[in-house]
Amino acid sequence: MGDVIELVARERTYSGREVAEMLGIGASTLRKWSMLLEQHGYWFLRDSQNRREYRQLDVSCMKRFYRLTKDQLIPQEEAAQMIVSQTQVETTRNETAVAVALAPVTHPATNEDALEALEAIDEKLHALALHVKQQDENQQALLARLEKQEAYIRTSLKERDRRLTKAMSDIMAAKVQLAKMQDAERKTSIWHKLFRLN
Repeated sequence: MGDVIELVARERTYSGREVAEMLGIGASTLRKWSMLLEQHGYWFLRDSQNRREYRQLDVSCMKRFYRLTKDQLIPQEEAAQMIVSQTQVETTRNETAVAVALAPVTHPATNEDALEALEAIDEKLHALALHVKQQDENQQALLARLEKQEAYIRTSLKERDRRLTKAMSDIMAAKVQLAKMQDAERKTSIWHKLFRLN
């Protein structure tokens, strides 16, 4: 795990201003998005003055957040949840790959030791593959649930808008009808007064 932390420490980072310029947004908007992601469990590197430092992965996540909220019009809360869940799966995969790549290589003394070592590695790889498969299934289930929820919200909003529009048109029609009735009553009362005077 220490090797993973060391690799992360050597990775190029960007300041908030640089990332905001890359995305074409204001620094305050980037801060707001970053805080929203952090509320959902995302983690950013911090410098000695506690300012966020953005890795390439973070920049990619911010670009994804921008596309989800601006292009696909997904609410920011949902977009943050989607990004955090996707990032957790990707991070697990990356850490697993780095841990396997950095695993110490030992030279077995005998063929039996070599076979045991290969079997142990095979078991670990199998367990990791099952874990990754389970994470993928969980992610797909979460995305499907989010899509259903989004479809339900959109349908509900359309129905609400339809009802509001109908109610407003009914109110306007009632006002027009009331105005006609008041105008007709006013005209008839004038004619009644005229006929009574005559």
